Amino acid sequence: ELTGFTPRRWQATTLARSVTMAPRLHGSPQSRSPLVNWGALEMGVALEMAPSRPSNHPFGQVPFLVDGDVEIFESGAILLYLADAYGGADTAVKRAKTTKWVMWANSELDGLCFGSVPGDHRVKGTQMNNPGIRSVAVLEKLLGQCEWIVDDTFSVADVAIGSYLNYVPVFFPAANLSATPNICAYMLKCASRPKFGEAFGEEHANLVRQKATAWLGRR
Repeated sequence: ELTGFTPRRWQATTLARSVTMAPRLHGSPQSRSPLVNWGALEMGVALEMAPSRPSNHPFGQVPFLVDGDVEIFESGAILLYLADAYGGADTAVKRAKTTKWVMWANSELDGLCFGSVPGDHRVKGTQMNNPGIRSVAVLEKLLGQCEWIVDDTFSVADVAIGSYLNYVPVFFPAANLSATPNICAYMLKCASRPKFGEAFGEEHANLVRQKATAWLGRR
């Protein structure tokens, strides 16, 4: 599980409730659950928060979403489901634009940010401070050409990518990303969104903003 700051919102039983039964998210602030919360908040989806366990997750992990008869695990899969069901990404073409980026974030960016390898999720060290790595260099170039990842419009692709990037200064206080200013500016934009602070906690958001601003100032 991830460790970091605890949003005040997690002390409450629910995030919000609607007239009909809200999707129920089993999660904790020490996991990737806040990533799902951020996506839901940006889409205006009310989530009922539930304890991490018990749930029907086959591996007993979090986050785990229940929406009526639908049960989903893995943060990326949950994001894509919410975007499809509630966020307007309800055609094959629309899904294709965001799915590839969410999958990339889960499969490659995760390892770049935390130094983990498939099957080993221990936090070891970030590679995002190394623009000599091809994927880091490509992301830096892409973020210099657009405001947001898909069609210059904020989407679940940014939720996935921004969430992983913005864990870096929390887990690795000594990291220096000043060599990738476009990535730093993107992190700052993500952390400045009000819903990011609501999902991850203002302490987390403030730290990211401070670090990203400092890195940009070192150029």
